[in-house]
Amino acid sequence: MGRLPRALLPLYAGTIVTRMGTFVVPYLTLYLSQQRALSLTATGQVIAAGGAGLLLGNVAGGWLCDRIGRRAVVLLGLATNAVGLAALAIGLPSSAAYGLTLAVASVGAGMFPPAASAWIADLTRDEQRQRAYTVNYVCINLGMGLGPLLGGLLAAQSFRWLFIGDIATTLGCAACIAFVPTAAATRRDAISRIRWTPQTIRVLAFCAGSFLLVAPLMGMEYAVPLFVATVLGEPLVIVGIVYSINAACILVLGLPLERRLAGRDPVAMMSVAGLLWAAGLGVLVMGASTAALLVSTAVWTVGEMVVSVVVPTYVANRVGEHERGRILAVPDAMRSVAGIVAPLGLGMVWDHRGPQAVLWVLTAVPLLGALAYGLTWMRRPAR
Repeated sequence: MGRLPRALLPLYAGTIVTRMGTFVVPYLTLYLSQQRALSLTATGQVIAAGGAGLLLGNVAGGWLCDRIGRRAVVLLGLATNAVGLAALAIGLPSSAAYGLTLAVASVGAGMFPPAASAWIADLTRDEQRQRAYTVNYVCINLGMGLGPLLGGLLAAQSFRWLFIGDIATTLGCAACIAFVPTAAATRRDAISRIRWTPQTIRVLAFCAGSFLLVAPLMGMEYAVPLFVATVLGEPLVIVGIVYSINAACILVLGLPLERRLAGRDPVAMMSVAGLLWAAGLGVLVMGASTAALLVSTAVWTVGEMVVSVVVPTYVANRVGEHERGRILAVPDAMRSVAGIVAPLGLGMVWDHRGPQAVLWVLTAVPLLGALAYGLTWMRRPAR
């Protein structure tokens, strides 16, 4: 971090704080299906509504951060998220009400990533960006490695404590960012049309393909709590351990992997990421056990890391400053679309075909992504 601009420190600190409070998301499936007695199909529909809110937040955040400034969008998103979480903690009359409330909370959460990505791009030079995004990703997972583990202990006492903790850390993140003056965080760019050059189209196609490599992550967020509770019959703290292993791998391997990625073809690296995802999930397909789940997590985490570093770096280095916020919102939008499709699709597959079929679907999707990026890489004239 000493090689990066000091103005990024408030953002990194706020990211750790708010991600440490991700108590609700890992246990939302169980909260809705057990505490609020919704069916798995209805639970999937509610979580999909949250994905729709994330998508709306990504689009709004990308547009607004080019319009009113990066920090203003971050603070607006955090406030919206806190309000939605407070309402979600209350007993609501129907699954539709839970879906609407979760969508509001998710709009706020969705506004944060594109504004943060644009903030990082504004403050760094081309040669610094991959490291800056890697450090940001490490900060995200430093928080998420601690939060779900603590959340498992809180959930064993009361689900309400999950919401209280999440709201508190969301407001703590806002405090980190609100009171530190940073010129680039208040940047405003004149809104102009996106230039539909061949370069821009290639960037958007690259981002669209990333859907196949983030959909498994959204699927695992939905499936792991159910898998632990219903298939393995293990206590909820195992869910937190899965998140902690994920975070530990990122903390240990993040910067060494960033150095390995430097100068390599991003399209080829996305294909490698898809193969790593498929290999990790294949461990679970071969045999469902707690040990297999933990080993699987350690393997697919490396694929997740590659995607999370390569995609924003690729985009930020290839688009103009006037459209940076809106284009950087596209990868986040792909994640949000996956957040809609994964719980809806996997909920139906689980209900009709069982958990083994869910694992097969999760393995096939990144294999398809590896094939798509691999064919694109090999078809280049230089190859």
